Amino acid sequence: MFNDEKLRFYLFIFLAFAVLSSKNILIYNEETLVALSFFCFIYFVLHYFGTTIKNSLNERSQVIREELQNFLILKENGFQELFHQHQKTSGLVKALGVLNGFTKNELNLLHTNGEKALKNMWNSRIQNKLKTLAFSKLMLQQKLQQLLSEKIISNVLVAFPKKGKGIAKLGTYQNKAIKKAISSLVANKQK
Repeated sequence: MFNDEKLRFYLFIFLAFAVLSSKNILIYNEETLVALSFFCFIYFVLHYFGTTIKNSLNERSQVIREELQNFLILKENGFQELFHQHQKTSGLVKALGVLNGFTKNELNLLHTNGEKALKNMWNSRIQNKLKTLAFSKLMLQQKLQQLLSEKIISNVLVAFPKKGKGIAKLGTYQNKAIKKAISSLVANKQK
């Protein structure tokens, strides 16, 4: 445990301490005693527990190194994932640009086709209304011709009366013609 060199070293320190104390070079006050106690504590801790403290600090440094490497690996993986997400996002932006162009083209086409379809529908409805009006005009012309023909017959009967019977027949024909004309007008109006 103790060899001659260590014993000589301790003896030298003790004698140096005794000489410095006796010559009043080393003065004992509170600060000196605290400093002396601190240096002695540090020396004994390093001498008896130095290897234990060294091993503990080495283990702790190894754990910190591994944690730092894990952190750097996770950070690198995070940056790679972020890079992949950025690439996907840029691809999505390009796809949205293509979709935007396609949508604009389709809307323009729909707009022009919609205008054409609206014009065609408007024309067909107007044509249907005109056909209906032409048909009703034809119907009114036929009714008018029928009424005129009935009137002509009654006028002929008035012009050639047979001993008083022509005037009586004329009144019945006129009443019938008026009733038919009114009923045909009412029926035509309801259509």
